[in-house]
Amino acid sequence: MTYYADLTPYTYGGDNGAQGTTGLWRGAPLVNVGRLKRGKPYAKGVAPSGLAEVLNRMRRTHRAQQIRGHHSCPFCASRIFGSRAGHPQGSAEIRVMGGGVAHAAPELIAHYVEAHGYVPPTDFIRAVLAAV
Repeated sequence: MTYYADLTPYTYGGDNGAQGTTGLWRGAPLVNVGRLKRGKPYAKGVAPSGLAEVLNRMRRTHRAQQIRGHHSCPFCASRIFGSRAGHPQGSAEIRVMGGGVAHAAPELIAHYVEAHGYVPPTDFIRAVLAAV
C-alpha cells in the first residue's frame, strides 16, 4: 500500500467510488487517513474506547472501494517475515463523511488502532463515532 500522510488530498487513481472527479466523494473533498508505512512517523497514543470496534464494523457497512491486490500490515510483516495465515490483510477502503470532508481509510485501520497504537485525526474519529 502506498503511504500518504493523514489529511492529504486523496489521489488514488481510477477512483470509481467518486462522483466524477478523483478527489471528491459525494460532493466533498476526499482526504487520506491511516495509510501508514513502516519507517514513517504516525500519531500514537490511546484511541477513544470503542473506536477499533466501530472501524471493524465499518469494514462491512462503509466499504466504498475495492483496491488492487491485498495489502498486509507493514508492521506485523516486519515481525513475522512475510504473509502467513492469520496475518492482517486488507483489499478495500472504508469511507466516512465528517467535518465537511470525506475520509478514505484502508480497511486495516482498525488493526492499526488496536495493535499498533495509531490514533487517527480527531475529525475522522468524530465522524466514525457519529456514524454509529
